Amino acid sequence: MDEKIQQNMMSRVAMGDCLRRTTKRYPNDIAVKSGERTISYKELNDKANQFGHSLLKQNLTKGTKVAFVAPNCIEFFIAFFGCAKSGMVLVSINPLFNKSEMSFAVNDTDCKLFVFDGNILPLIEGTFDEFKKIDQFIAFNSPSDKFTDFYGLMDGCATDEVEVFIEDRDVVTICFTGGTTSFPKGAELTHMSIFTNVSSFAMDLHFAPDDRLGIVLPLFHIATLVSTMFSICTGGTVVTIPQVDPRVIMDTIQNEKLTMTLIMPTLFRPMMLQPDFDEYDLSSLRLIIYFGAVMPEELMHEVMEKICPNLGLAFGQTEMAPSVTVFKPEHHLTHPKSLGLSTIHCEIEVMDNSGNILPRGEIGEFVYRSPSMMKGYYNKEEINKEAFAYGWFHSGDLGYLDEDNFLYFVDRKKDMIKTGGENVASIEVEKTIYLDQRVLEAYVVGLSHERWSEAITAFVVPKPGETIKEEEIISLCKEKMTGYKVPKRVIFLEELPKSSVGKVLKFKLKETHKDLYEGEN
Repeated sequence: MDEKIQQNMMSRVAMGDCLRRTTKRYPNDIAVKSGERTISYKELNDKANQFGHSLLKQNLTKGTKVAFVAPNCIEFFIAFFGCAKSGMVLVSINPLFNKSEMSFAVNDTDCKLFVFDGNILPLIEGTFDEFKKIDQFIAFNSPSDKFTDFYGLMDGCATDEVEVFIEDRDVVTICFTGGTTSFPKGAELTHMSIFTNVSSFAMDLHFAPDDRLGIVLPLFHIATLVSTMFSICTGGTVVTIPQVDPRVIMDTIQNEKLTMTLIMPTLFRPMMLQPDFDEYDLSSLRLIIYFGAVMPEELMHEVMEKICPNLGLAFGQTEMAPSVTVFKPEHHLTHPKSLGLSTIHCEIEVMDNSGNILPRGEIGEFVYRSPSMMKGYYNKEEINKEAFAYGWFHSGDLGYLDEDNFLYFVDRKKDMIKTGGENVASIEVEKTIYLDQRVLEAYVVGLSHERWSEAITAFVVPKPGETIKEEEIISLCKEKMTGYKVPKRVIFLEELPKSSVGKVLKFKLKETHKDLYEGEN
């Protein structure tokens, strides 16, 4: 081995090394279970090494971007760790992206290889001609010999550790930001970014080798990717849940005896509304990790009573890999409206528009300093300057810290509604609407209005079997809030438009209803 690499491997932070170390501790334990397929730690480490060697045999340079497009599967972990070991960068892309989104994601990140699940070829093959720099298409479950076979590529490659010089701040993956308002940006996450977030949560939430973590959200989402790393770094088992369906989720928890799961809060209510909910045995769960935002208190208590007594909220964003706070189970009752305390490796402050740190209790923008921070947005120099102004990462979220240093969210900067000269937090209106027990989901936006500049508009999904009138919601808001915060209109929908990870697509609501107030003054 090259002496420089020898010295490097003694003390570096590298995600491929994390897998190797876990393999030495638990070689025969199951690392991932997907459907009827399983892969042990030794098998996963061997395959990752083979994939890494296969990339280097093609004379690819360190830092080469490898696109990966597939539903949750074992091959994702082989590709991720194979890239990590060989110094390449995995770019995991949503397989449900339309043609323009897919081509943007591949081209914007300069991907040279395109790895995909052949079962979804009909969904994505129309985009192939749009790719500018792809040199090779690699498929598993390949429907055609015109594509390089994923496993065939590794045939004959050594299972020995890949010997590549890797620095802590080398990029290991590019994950796309939410993209609910425009095309997403590619956040460059380093080995250090992911390692520090994983170590924080492993300590705060006590992951253990006997844990079985169920994931239903896609692995191209940073929260899912990093949560699986919690498990793999501690020797647990990742179990993929095949569908975002309440019954499938509960079936998997029951049949696989899951001890933990990562889930969006919007799924809790549909689970509990299943007619045979009480027949499910969910007692194996010791912890549910949810993310995104604080749950309404009534829902939180119901989930703790009926599904799992221990809830952990992870709040953050892709750029922070992703979590900046952890809301431990014991804090749900002592600080029920907060987002929790900062993670072990993150420092949080609240800043005004001039770069001044604000006192506790004052509302401003959340700013962060942490080794889990992204290296930057790929090829976005001007945006990076703004994002890292004043020596902090600027989140775009508004809120405050209390005297106990618990974080409280007010709204996204972009979601503050300017109506009649007043600023209104959309989340405040949503929380008020949720006081009506018949409401399943509520989302509030500002729509263009000649008189008010933006008119507060609520989109409400009633619970199944419930009927709600517009005047009832407006009357509730008038009772609980100052007049200018009350919605001008309430639109009832069967469902809200959402991304594949459950985020409400604000731009679709705005586009569909952009003319709602046309002609009003």
